[in-house]
Amino acid sequence: MQMKRFIGSTAGMTLVEILVGMTVFAVGVLSLTRVMFQAMHANVRSKHVVVATNLAHQRMEQILSSTRYDNITTNNFPNENYGAIEGGKHDYAFYQRIVAIADSTDALGTSVMKDVTVRVEWREASGPRTMQIRSNISRFKDIKL
Repeated sequence: MQMKRFIGSTAGMTLVEILVGMTVFAVGVLSLTRVMFQAMHANVRSKHVVVATNLAHQRMEQILSSTRYDNITTNNFPNENYGAIEGGKHDYAFYQRIVAIADSTDALGTSVMKDVTVRVEWREASGPRTMQIRSNISRFKDIKL
């Protein structure tokens, strides 16, 4: 029995083999582009989450660094609508910050603790997104020992 020699053979590929090869290649490329677009979308979404988290922590730090307990009110830390947040190198026009401050009182009606919630909202193609952080601030912050 004599084996066919493929290397250096003058016989070419048939049209069917070329079409099958091109089809397999096209399917592979299309699936890779889909994966690439999903990765790009996940990257954009994670960027929004990071920026929103930083904006929330920035506002919470402003509130926590307030010098007096009585100054921690929603009037002193108003909501910032879309396009109103300034600063930084990022474009904050797509974000808004909402601050909610609730007082907890004792039996005499004196505020003893504040529950602070900072919520950041933004819009994505899939719809509105939200992230929030909370903290409690005690009245005893003003008392010097």
